[in-house]
Amino acid sequence: MAHRAKAQIQAATPRQPPPVTSESIELPDINSEYSDSEDEDRPRTFDPPEWAQSPELRQALEQQSHMNPDDIFGRIGPLRMEEIFRTRQSRFRSRTSSANWSGPDQLTAEEEREYARRMGFK
Repeated sequence: MAHRAKAQIQAATPRQPPPVTSESIELPDINSEYSDSEDEDRPRTFDPPEWAQSPELRQALEQQSHMNPDDIFGRIGPLRMEEIFRTRQSRFRSRTSSANWSGPDQLTAEEEREYARRMGFK
């Protein structure tokens, strides 16, 4: 009888679900162009080769950092998945209006100029 009473008490007691291990994972912060990270304050874990530390290379890279890649390589054309992954039957669905960037949702010339200004392109 005591065994039965004990089983009834255990059944009536609400059980806590086991903790989900994925909820205890801490992800690192990811720096973006807008973050004010302190990358320079981190300890260096990689010693670059001597040629990569030359003043001439540093100067050339500094000059290049203000060049718009579109002026060097040209504008990036639209992505055509069918040309990249050629198959007999198209495996790709037609784009919906929410993914159509060629209509009124495309970037304006002003937005492109503002981006180039923020990036420091000349």
